[in-house]
Amino acid sequence: MVSVPSSEIADLFARAMIGLDDDDDAQWHSENRTGRGAIYDLQGLANREVLDLALTACKAADPIKRRVGAGVLGELGHSMAVFQEERYAGLANLLAAERTGPADPDVLSETCVALGRLRDPRSVPALLDLRGHPDSDVRFGVVLGLCGHETAEAIEGLIALSSDADEDVRDWATFGIGQRMTMDTPAIRRALHARLDDPCLNARNEAIEGLALRGDESALPALICALQDGVALPLLNAAIALASPELCKALEIAERDGLVIEARTGPYNLTSVWQKAVQACGCEGAQSFGPADA
Repeated sequence: MVSVPSSEIADLFARAMIGLDDDDDAQWHSENRTGRGAIYDLQGLANREVLDLALTACKAADPIKRRVGAGVLGELGHSMAVFQEERYAGLANLLAAERTGPADPDVLSETCVALGRLRDPRSVPALLDLRGHPDSDVRFGVVLGLCGHETAEAIEGLIALSSDADEDVRDWATFGIGQRMTMDTPAIRRALHARLDDPCLNARNEAIEGLALRGDESALPALICALQDGVALPLLNAAIALASPELCKALEIAERDGLVIEARTGPYNLTSVWQKAVQACGCEGAQSFGPADA
């Protein structure tokens, strides 16, 4: 267990509240341009005092405190194993209290996400009960809560959410059934095929990769068209998985249009992944490619 002064822990909780009040998710969830967020630091402490304070925060009248409590419990110790039973009980009780009490959408969403970090199958029924919630942020939280579970019920829930009206929900639910799980069923393939003409670019790309990872060559035409419109990591991963010479021309076009994309953390060079795709597909001249640019 990590030992730190109580005053430092109290200061971190106070900073976390301020960050949430400003709706600065980057500040409290993880590392960011100004340093580590307060919740990230609290999660790393993983001692009984932090656990107890987080559990108490989950019962507070202030929804911001409840969100902080859920955020800390979700990744305490950055591990599923640390205080697992106490954390699950606290989060399950918070979710139940929200549904019968104030029902703050932000708290509901954060609690669903936190439960997903624990991957405890007992949380699946309660998460599924919220998949039709009117607030898209809550449904998004449900998606993240269900990802990582491969029970029939969780898969059914993610399949349903992959056709949600909100594009972020569709995108992440598609990622959940396509990439976060290895199971291959006709229902999963049908859900992925349904997203091949999705107006959300990310959802289309995730669907293509999900089908390719299952060896579904019917995704080839969609992959060829997508590569000609612009390169993306899921598309290159799909090309590697399908390893078809039919992709060579599209990969050539993708390289010509540029292999550096903008990611959340800044420019990201896809050259090395593109080279793997070219080599996997047996494209002419593949052996002559050198290492990726820095």
